[in-house]
Amino acid sequence: MKRFFRVIRILLLSCILAGLITGFYFYVTSDEEEYYFVSPFKESAYSEYNPTEDNIKAIGRTYYENGIRYLSHSGSGVEFRFRGDYAVVNILGDAVETQSENHYARFAVYKDGQLLFDETVSQPEKSFRIEGTSSKETVVTVLKLSEAKRSAFGVGKIGVFSDRRIMPTADKELKIEFIGDSMTCGYGIDEPDPEGYFSCATENFTKTYAYMTAQNLNADYSVVAFSGYGVVSGFTSNGVRNQEATVEQYYDKSAFLSYGREMPWYFPDFESDIVVINLGTNDASYCSKSFQRRQMFISEYISLLRTVRGYNQNAYILCILGDMNNSLYSSIEKAVEQYKAETLDSAVEAMTVDFRMDINDIVIDGHPGYMSNIYAAGILSEKINSLRVKEGAGL
Repeated sequence: MKRFFRVIRILLLSCILAGLITGFYFYVTSDEEEYYFVSPFKESAYSEYNPTEDNIKAIGRTYYENGIRYLSHSGSGVEFRFRGDYAVVNILGDAVETQSENHYARFAVYKDGQLLFDETVSQPEKSFRIEGTSSKETVVTVLKLSEAKRSAFGVGKIGVFSDRRIMPTADKELKIEFIGDSMTCGYGIDEPDPEGYFSCATENFTKTYAYMTAQNLNADYSVVAFSGYGVVSGFTSNGVRNQEATVEQYYDKSAFLSYGREMPWYFPDFESDIVVINLGTNDASYCSKSFQRRQMFISEYISLLRTVRGYNQNAYILCILGDMNNSLYSSIEKAVEQYKAETLDSAVEAMTVDFRMDINDIVIDGHPGYMSNIYAAGILSEKINSLRVKEGAGL
């Protein structure tokens, strides 16, 4: 027995000695069981990585092609973590030479959850640097603040001065998809003058009920939202149906690039637990008090529900409407009840969401401001939490 323990001690000492000679050791991250084979004698060097999902976490609907991760929809982004002196992220503009300045994409950069800066993409290519440290991980997040139909941009190569590679952050347990219009996009929410004009520079998805609901629930999110869009008709000022501005026809797209180029979306990349549909505000400008047009709205809303369910087999669907213009809420209720009767699908319901729109918190074109969105996010978060308790861990 003594000989056995002597052999064990010799083996352990041999391993330690080998480690000292070669200089290699294992490093384990604190938040996840991930192992790196690191040499203390290896010098840090600058390396570049493509924004593939091996290297970054894609937030929301993005599209990867030829080394570029395109961000189009509100709130879409990339996130990664690194240990090292610094990281460099390259931003690529989408047809900025031909766009109006008001349509330059707006984005924000966060370091460990804290906002570093936000700006618009006003040139074909630009890079920015984020300082880090080798003693702990730094998390970098790039989020698109403006909406899809107005602007897009790409994230190119990501460089890091380090002795190890960049890594994606972890997925969250709950996944929510938001389908909506300008209220979901954060239309004009950073415009201080209620009489001002639209610009991508004043859109800010992070101040919307959708983003704050996801934050409240520690959820991953995906967004499909376009200002002025609806179910049967987009906004119209003359009563003529605006059929091109309807959401369902674009629901299976991940990106909108220059010159009308549309990129497909692969739904298994984001399997929603909850889908929130917030549409009907713009349809009111077309449907008005017409019984026939309301019936068209109900029919098209049922069609949208069928499409959404087809791509989200296991999700609970919430059909909400805020109080910017909620005149079609009764029609949404009818559409939901008719859909449930036809399909026997019980995992769908309608509800109103009060934005508590105070006269002092209304931004351009009558849209709810930041405080109103905070209030609405509280209501929606409470509802989703109640569903999670009711449905159990599966939600």
